[in-house]
Amino acid sequence: MLLKIALFAVVVFLVYIFFFKNNRKEEIQKSASTKVLEGETMVECQACSTFISHNEAIIKDGHFYCSKECARLP
Repeated sequence: MLLKIALFAVVVFLVYIFFFKNNRKEEIQKSASTKVLEGETMVECQACSTFISHNEAIIKDGHFYCSKECARLP
C-alpha cells in the first residue's frame, strides 16, 4: 500500500513538472523580452565615446554623435 502511494506521488510530481515547468520558462522569456523593449537603446558617440540615448543622438554618415560639435556640424 505504501508503494502505491509513493508511486502515485511520483506520477503527480512528474505531471506537475511536465505541464507547469514549461509554462514558467515561457513566462520568463516573455518578461525578459518586454523589459528590453521598455528601456532606451544607448549608443556610443563616434567622436568622444560618450553613451547617449538613441532618441537624442545625431546621425551623420551612418555614425552616432552626442552633439553638433562632435558631429562637426555648423
